Amino acid sequence: MNLYGRFVLFLFSALFSKRRFDPFVPVKLHFRVWPHDIDVNFHLTAARYFSFGDFGRLHWLTQNGLLRRFFRSGYRGVLNAQEITYIREFLPFSRVDVEVSLVCWDEKYGYFEQRFYHQGKLYAISHARMAMLYQGSVLSFAETFKRFGLSAENRPESEAIADWKATLKAKRDHFKQ
Repeated sequence: MNLYGRFVLFLFSALFSKRRFDPFVPVKLHFRVWPHDIDVNFHLTAARYFSFGDFGRLHWLTQNGLLRRFFRSGYRGVLNAQEITYIREFLPFSRVDVEVSLVCWDEKYGYFEQRFYHQGKLYAISHARMAMLYQGSVLSFAETFKRFGLSAENRPESEAIADWKATLKAKRDHFKQ
């Protein structure tokens, strides 16, 4: 099934999913590695990890009751940066279990961790940095939640997120020249 088919199934399932605002509860999705998902090395192509992560963040927005509000109010969640570490390869027809969780947020971005499992074993881990946009302006996650009458206590940055933020800052500083 290509990504359009997966997206249609996602939208259909989103209509019936339970919504409860608890932004730090991980969301879980399951995929199968089909022949169109593999590359010349006969394993899951790198781009598919990012696509599966996109679905995970959409699912997170849905589970927290934000996706429908976003569509109605003109808000958007926009990916700013992403990184991944591959540990093992997913072979054709294997099941991919994806777990996406919000780790923390700062004044501009929310930081997600996305874990990819097969039979309970970690195969890859990635991080994504997402901004909330409204009418062309970036809002903090806290401000976005507040505008929808929601609140959550932020958590401290993990060491992995702090290190990644430092790397992103170093890249930005390097390319400013």
